[in-house]
Amino acid sequence: MSEKGKVFLLGKESVGDGDETMGYEILMSLLDALAKRRERPVAIVFWNTAVQLLVEGSPAVGRLKVLEGQGVKIVAGRFCLQDLCIADTVAVGKGAGMDEILDLLFENEVISL
Repeated sequence: MSEKGKVFLLGKESVGDGDETMGYEILMSLLDALAKRRERPVAIVFWNTAVQLLVEGSPAVGRLKVLEGQGVKIVAGRFCLQDLCIADTVAVGKGAGMDEILDLLFENEVISL
């Protein structure tokens, strides 16, 4: 049996519980460190307010473009993009329906950040 890939699941614009500003800085640091590693997730799924990290002007866009260039799928919940009225401003990644997101979650080990 082959080892499953990993998918990072992100539901807000920061990681962890507690201070949101610190959680945002930790997330930016995590993305920078991830780009320097050999092992990377198959995909990073953004949903809920985390999709705001993918829009034009977000400091995360450059970091995520690097990861996308290294083969990491950057996936945004299409419903979330539409609900927040930001679907037209996505600068990295692609929108996905729930079926595509579920495929990623079922086929890989999921790590919630």
